[in-house]
Order: sequence, then C-alpha cells, then structure tokens
Amino acid sequence: MSMIIREAVEADVLPLQHFISKAGVPQDFILRDWKLFIIAEGDQREIIATAALQPVTEGETLIRSVIVDADKVNGSFVLKMLETALQYAWQKEADVVYVMATQASDMLEKLGFSKVPQEELSEDMQQIPEVAKYLDKRGYLYRQHRPVGK
Repeated sequence: MSMIIREAVEADVLPLQHFISKAGVPQDFILRDWKLFIIAEGDQREIIATAALQPVTEGETLIRSVIVDADKVNGSFVLKMLETALQYAWQKEADVVYVMATQASDMLEKLGFSKVPQEELSEDMQQIPEVAKYLDKRGYLYRQHRPVGK
C-alpha cells in the first residue's frame, strides 16, 4: 500500500469528520480548525491517519488527534506520522512540541520526546480541555525542544 502524508485542505473537512467520528473522538472542532491537520491517505485516497498541530502559546505546539486506521497501518507508520507531524511543527516555528499519550511510550522517547511533569506545563497548556482530561486520567504528556539548527 502506498501512502502520502499532506496538509489538510478545505475539501477534507467532511472526510476528516467521518474518519474521526469512527474513532469515537468528538469532531466538532474540525469545521473551525481543519487547517491544523495533516492527513495520511491510502491507495484509494481515503484517510488512514490524522494528526493536528494545535498552537498553544507562541512557540508551543501540541500534536493531538493522532488517529490511525489500525486495519491499514502498522506501528512503524504511526512512527512515520509522528515524525512528519514533528517536522511540520518545526516548519511552523514551534520551539517546543508536546504530544499526549494514554500510556508510557518508548516510541515517543525514541523520537526524542521526554515525559513532562504537570508542574512544568504552561498555564495555557493546562487550560486545554483535552490536556486537562489526560492529566486527570493519569495520561502522559511528552515534550521535545527544537533541535539546534532546525
């Protein structure tokens, strides 16, 4: 299967909503925030994975809504999707990138992320409803600083 990862365009809004709703994730924000998404398409141009890059403060970005079609992608593709999201974040001038995880993740650590204690999060980050939910459920937040020269 060949795949392409690209930035979302306005024509992706309805397919994005459909894909995300199948995962059981609220998708009401897509109409407003579709420009934040990167999507992966399969052979038939169907969406097989998503990630959103949400600006938090100047210089801080949160990778969220990482959703994959487990029937069409494997773990190595999830890694590729996260690497691509990280590259987009650096291109958009992020200095620090965060990602949420429901469990500890060796994969994120291999990408250069490290767990962030809650007390080190900015107030703006803690005010994002999805982040607050993760923290309440004992989820993990990982952080990576911009590499020198990027």
